[in-house]
Amino acid sequence: MQVKKLLFVTLLVTGPVFAQMPQAPKEALDGVDPVALLSSGKEVIGKTEFKVTRGKFDYLFASAENKAAFEKAPETYEIQLSGACARMQGGVTGNPSDYAVVDGKIYIFGSDDCHKKFVAAPQKFLPKPAPAMPSSAAAVQAGRALLEKVVEAVGGAQPLAAVTAYTEIATQTQQRPTGQVDITTKTIRRFPADVRVERTQTGRPPNAILITDAGGWFLAPDRAYVQNPEARVIQLQEFNRQLLPLLRLRGDADVNVAAVPAETIAGTDVDRVRLKKGGLDVTLNLVKGKAQLHSMSYVGRGLDSEIGDYLVIYSDFREVSGLRLPFAENALFNGSPDSFQTRKIQGIEINPAIDAALFQAPAAGGK
Repeated sequence: MQVKKLLFVTLLVTGPVFAQMPQAPKEALDGVDPVALLSSGKEVIGKTEFKVTRGKFDYLFASAENKAAFEKAPETYEIQLSGACARMQGGVTGNPSDYAVVDGKIYIFGSDDCHKKFVAAPQKFLPKPAPAMPSSAAAVQAGRALLEKVVEAVGGAQPLAAVTAYTEIATQTQQRPTGQVDITTKTIRRFPADVRVERTQTGRPPNAILITDAGGWFLAPDRAYVQNPEARVIQLQEFNRQLLPLLRLRGDADVNVAAVPAETIAGTDVDRVRLKKGGLDVTLNLVKGKAQLHSMSYVGRGLDSEIGDYLVIYSDFREVSGLRLPFAENALFNGSPDSFQTRKIQGIEINPAIDAALFQAPAAGGK
């Protein structure tokens, strides 16, 4: 692995890094020619007469030849990950002045800490290609049958279809490098795509995330920050990974479902069905031969943003409006206990009366 640490400028964040205002294209790499950088390892300053705008960035080149090389194969020379922070990703925008070349690719970062951790072990933060989705008729048919067993396990198709909204209050105790943090989260959901998540945690003022068809926002006590489009998409995927919304979207036209090989998970033999919708990719595990939901598996980011294998084991199932839902989720990350995704559900309410004002787009700069 070749790692070359280059010019560095610390990013000063005035708001949450995952909720930045959309901006006009920025000059990439402090004007350094990316073709010269990757071809020779030298920082050659480009010229404004040889400029290419691609995505979020303006790239400058030292010669017409380098500009032509970029235009012929921009994916080879451009900033990777669509300009996201190479460590955090998930819609977190990087600083185009803070960059590094790793294995012949250019990455940027959202902070000095992100830069240092990524170049020390980039394999921990870069996603690997997902396994191909089984596409045979037998795998799809078996997957649909298993998914219906999941639906049966939580109460059936009719009670699920009747859900138009719900609220959920959950608690967590996260173990962080700075100490223990207690978090209470209230999720308010109106289907198909309205989500409001209100959170309080130790040592910080309350905040919320709001997602609607009109956009996404991070709501601090004093103002609202607009999420960039990538952050909104990824955030909605995260919320849709929760069991109830996940099962409600199973019939969407762009959802792929297939059975995958059975395994023994946490000492229990399970049948497994994979469900994929865009970037949402999870496997539901049922106790073998039974309509009994055991757990969910997926690839995700841990508390330090490292990519790894999550297993969320469900327990404490309770009846709520004709549905049988888990009130305890115990998470493992790469086989070790993970407090980031472990939750205890304190209460769920199906189809409650919800104040429509909670989903109104906030005024620019306001709350």
